[in-house]
Amino acid sequence: MNEVTDALAPIEDGQRAENCFLFGPSGAGKTTVARAAVRELRREVLDVPYAYVNCWRDYTRNAVLERLSRDLVGGAVPRSASTSTLLDRVHRDFNGPGVVILDEVDQLRETELLYDLHEFRGLSWIGIANDEVDLLADLDERVRSRVSVGYRVRFDRYGEDTIAEILERRAREGLGPNAASDEVFETIARLADGDARMGITTLRAAARKASSEGLSNIPRRLVEDSISEAEREIARKTYSKLNDHQRVVVDVLQEEAPLIQRDLHERYSERHDNPVSLRYFRDTHLSKLEHYELITTESRSGKKYYDLALGHPEQHKPIQ
Repeated sequence: MNEVTDALAPIEDGQRAENCFLFGPSGAGKTTVARAAVRELRREVLDVPYAYVNCWRDYTRNAVLERLSRDLVGGAVPRSASTSTLLDRVHRDFNGPGVVILDEVDQLRETELLYDLHEFRGLSWIGIANDEVDLLADLDERVRSRVSVGYRVRFDRYGEDTIAEILERRAREGLGPNAASDEVFETIARLADGDARMGITTLRAAARKASSEGLSNIPRRLVEDSISEAEREIARKTYSKLNDHQRVVVDVLQEEAPLIQRDLHERYSERHDNPVSLRYFRDTHLSKLEHYELITTESRSGKKYYDLALGHPEQHKPIQ
């Protein structure tokens, strides 16, 4: 948090801030820290222009520029506005300094967008991704030279003791004292494997199970069933964020898995109106689906087969 607020500090003096990358695994707090740092900034500098972009959903250059035009400049965006129109509008009307959060920035299909942002006077950005190598690997030299400087903040997985402490505090504030024993918090923390999101979702599922049984606290016997329910709930929420390419992949695997990569790409290409190349498909869409544990792989006779991890996420009911 201190590193990110340090990167943004020049805005308090009316200057352009340092660009900042946050790298690390899912559930490590990257987005939470980025949002909190911007909130702190906006307490100090009222009305500082700010935008948040989920690049998993808005992954094209035009989609990001449309959001920046709305959030940084304000006002209606013409339907199907061209890239040059959007660029001209932000260049003309943006009154920096300001900041944009690019969540899941490694999902950008057109990475020259990072060069565009650098050219906006006074605009700095916080880029959130899982892995630096994956993000920078395919950048052309012009873009890489612009993003190679700035802050790098690396997040590690939480330790079991830290997750157990987070869960204890959540339970105390949200459920009341004596809602669960230290053994329950420690068991959830161990099964969450460093992912705070998984731990919190499991605690919530276990609390609801205990409540449905009329219990005043959470017994340890409910934890294992609760973590399975939490996995399905997180998968369902992740599926809801997928772009149309990734949804097609999941739908194909629902019907025809397991498939080798080439066959999976062929089935996807038959269904999608604007399919991407096999290389982009593998490096972006498949790697992201694997990272979020929506798909699994298995080697058989020297071939890599893809399958769904937990069945189709939309078939799982939300935790009630």
